[in-house]
Amino acid sequence: MRIPALAFTLALALIACSRTPADPVRTLVDELAAAAEARDADRFGERLSKDFEGGGMSRVDSLATLRRYLAAYESVGVEIYSFEAERDGGTARVRCEVDFSGHARKIGGLEGLLPPSAVYRFELEVADEGDAWLVKRARWEQVPPAAQQ
Repeated sequence: MRIPALAFTLALALIACSRTPADPVRTLVDELAAAAEARDADRFGERLSKDFEGGGMSRVDSLATLRRYLAAYESVGVEIYSFEAERDGGTARVRCEVDFSGHARKIGGLEGLLPPSAVYRFELEVADEGDAWLVKRARWEQVPPAAQQ
């Protein structure tokens, strides 16, 4: 009885050791998506550098805008594809496309003003800031429907 238990434990250890460690840059992007889907601007903000700049806004202004958008939706869905990361030591440039979908709250006509879906192309500059990878800069543009894959 002890041999099968030992063999099972050894097999688990070998499987755990053979796994490729998660890419911290991809993990960062996945965590941003999860925070958006949870409509949690504070959690999203934890993944932004203190000197973050995005879309011509500071970190504070970006998070305030994000809070307003997330509050306007009952649910949010995010799908990331065409992910590319060019690493250079403790920094990386990320390019990806993000499929956004959401259901706007049915108050004050928001459902007629906010889009139920859109695709955006992002360029992020991210850096390892000691204990975590964080987004330092972000640029994005909406992908016109004709250009979507």
